[in-house]
Amino acid sequence: IHEGPDRLIPPGTRIIVPVSMLKIQPVPAMVTAVKGPVIIVRADGERIEAAVGTNLYSGDKVVTAEKQSVRMQFADKSELQVLPNSIVPLDKLSHHQHTGMVDTRIRLNNGRVNTWIEKLKPGSFYEIRTPSATTAVRGTAYRLTVEEGRISRVEVTTGIVEVAAGGTEKNVKAGYGIVAEKDKPLSEPVKLIAAPVISDNLSDDKSILQVGWKALDGATIYRYQLATDQLFNQVIVDSSTDDTQIELTDLPPDRYYLRVRGVDRYELEGLDAIREYTIVEPPAEEDRSWTVILPVGYMLLLM
Repeated sequence: IHEGPDRLIPPGTRIIVPVSMLKIQPVPAMVTAVKGPVIIVRADGERIEAAVGTNLYSGDKVVTAEKQSVRMQFADKSELQVLPNSIVPLDKLSHHQHTGMVDTRIRLNNGRVNTWIEKLKPGSFYEIRTPSATTAVRGTAYRLTVEEGRISRVEVTTGIVEVAAGGTEKNVKAGYGIVAEKDKPLSEPVKLIAAPVISDNLSDDKSILQVGWKALDGATIYRYQLATDQLFNQVIVDSSTDDTQIELTDLPPDRYYLRVRGVDRYELEGLDAIREYTIVEPPAEEDRSWTVILPVGYMLLLM
């Protein structure tokens, strides 16, 4: 063994070990909520239906269809919600032993996702790639949409997201959004439309939900969703309108959560207004029968 001076390490020397050389443990993500028969395609091609508690591994692919969604949680408690009509390959899910660092790399080939990222430890990595852009974060919440594989829209609600596309990079902060087109440099981020103020239920019949809001500057349409849970994992209505009020009927009696946001000319969706409503049984139909009391003498005259 060579023991020359070039092999000696003086006391106090700082040694930097690349993350790539650390022992990596594959830690699965786990499904925490699901709506509809969401399909998971394993790395070996096996297809299974997602359920709460299903583990997701590197190489798996999540596929949702109309009115389907799934929420998953990663090793560091970060979460990803895959919305309807989306294809999301999970390229890398790893956890560095002892340091707590994570390396999460996901692709959104088509569709929409919402993501909530815990504050990452130094050296950790969280990235979502689309055909037209790459987003990287260290602790934030944002929405990401891919349209026809060529256009990506990023809407940041908390923190800062680094977006790279067409050889350019932009930091997009909370309350702003950006549109990325494949092979084109990024434009400047734009301010998202503010959240509307949603009214009480305006219907006298509380088995019907009727709400309104004031028109928002810059909004071309309004998107609204109705769910039976506060996290919007169980969305039962997902639609849009160019009006400033909506009416929803035929709702079973229950507690509901309504989410409304404005959409601008770039199709960037603004900040959310969320409100809770309670729907009750429809009023019973009135008894339209009549009771008539006639004198006995009058009855005798009719006989």
